[in-house]
Amino acid sequence: MTNTMDLIATLSAQAKPTQKVRAPSYWAARLLLVLALYAIGCQFFLSLRPDLLTQFTRPFFVLETVLLTLLLLFSAIASVLAMYPDAYQKPQLLKLPYAIFALLVIVVGFQLLMPLDARMVILERAAIHAMECAICIASLALVPSALIFTLLRKGATVHQLQAGSFAVLAASSIGCLTIRFAEANDSIIHLVQWHYVPTLLFAALGALAGKWLLRW
Repeated sequence: MTNTMDLIATLSAQAKPTQKVRAPSYWAARLLLVLALYAIGCQFFLSLRPDLLTQFTRPFFVLETVLLTLLLLFSAIASVLAMYPDAYQKPQLLKLPYAIFALLVIVVGFQLLMPLDARMVILERAAIHAMECAICIASLALVPSALIFTLLRKGATVHQLQAGSFAVLAASSIGCLTIRFAEANDSIIHLVQWHYVPTLLFAALGALAGKWLLRW
């Protein structure tokens, strides 16, 4: 009995107390503040398109940017909730980023059926930035993706695939939003090919990365 009690005492002394994970509101507020500052810095670096005020008179442009902002917001919140094994009892919020992205795709795709708005800027083929846009979105997403993955490792997620996709969706939203405000090009085909299809692919890669980086 003495040996057993001594063993228990020794193991108890060697055990390291686990640090309690703070509430998601704490991490979400800090994360959103950092992402907002990063987005402002990126926009300052990329500058603003000269006709931005005119574009804000187009309902579809406003709706697109609102959906991108919501995608950034709810992807960041969902990534924080994914830190907790039970999603902090709010699993329904984990579906919102996918729903918002699907709505964004529908809005952008619907414009393919609409006549061109005179306020839209349609560049000549030679002047269009194609792969450069996808590379820029990926580059701008690197820092916030790394930040969110670092935050996710503080928790105990059982949603590795989802958490990884949320991290990259939030980070890619910054790239899409800032480039949309900077690039004077409203070609819907260009947006689909070089903005939103790459974002979907980045999210898939983020899901795979999450399965590897966030495993226990």
